[in-house]
Amino acid sequence: MKISRRKFIQSSAAIGCGLMLPGMATAANIQELHGTVYINNEVATQGSMIRAGDLVTTSHNGRISFSIDGDAFLLKERTSLRVGEKQSAVINVLRLFTGKLLSVFEKGRKREIVTSTATIGIRGTACFLNVMPEETYYCNCYGKTVLRAESIKEEFEATHHNAHQLHFDGSHVMGMEVMKVIYHTDDELRQLENYVGRVPVFDQASFS
Repeated sequence: MKISRRKFIQSSAAIGCGLMLPGMATAANIQELHGTVYINNEVATQGSMIRAGDLVTTSHNGRISFSIDGDAFLLKERTSLRVGEKQSAVINVLRLFTGKLLSVFEKGRKREIVTSTATIGIRGTACFLNVMPEETYYCNCYGKTVLRAESIKEEFEATHHNAHQLHFDGSHVMGMEVMKVIYHTDDELRQLENYVGRVPVFDQASFS
C-alpha cells in the first residue's frame, strides 16, 4: 500500500509532537515480570503487549512493571488494573479494582486512578494505592493530587511521602488517619522513574 508524501509528513509530525492518530494506540513496554501475571486472562510473557483497555492481573506471586507514554507502573501481588479505556489512543484513566499499585506520572496532561470508592486526580506526580474491600491505603509520594470520594475531597502535596489510611462504609468515608510508609519503597520509585528517564523529586537536589 502506497502512502502519499503528504500523509507521511503529517503522520511523522504528529508522532514527533507526541500526538496520537486514530488507530495508533500506544503499547506499554514491559520492564520486569515475575511470577504469574495475566493480561486479559491470558498468561503474560516478557514479550506480551499491554494496550488501552487491557486488564492486567497478578497472582499471589506475581509482579509486573511497565511504562507507557512517559508514565511507569508497578503492580504487586494480587492486583487487578484496567489500563485506560478501549479504543483510546492515550492512557488517561486507570481503574484499580483491588491490590497494590505504585505509579509515576509525567508532568502535563491530567490522569485519574479510579477505585470502587474514590478517584485520584493526578498531574505529574507519584503515588501508591493499596485497595481493599473496606479500606484504602493511599500515599502521595511526591507532587500534588486530589482525592475525591462520595463524602470528601482532599488535596495532598508532598516531596517525600504523605500517607493515609481511609476507612469506608460502602462508598462513604468513615475515617482517615495518617500512616507510615508501607508496602512501597524509595528504591522502587527510583526504578520506575529510571524506566522513563527521570529521577524522583526527593533525589533531584543531588543532581542540581
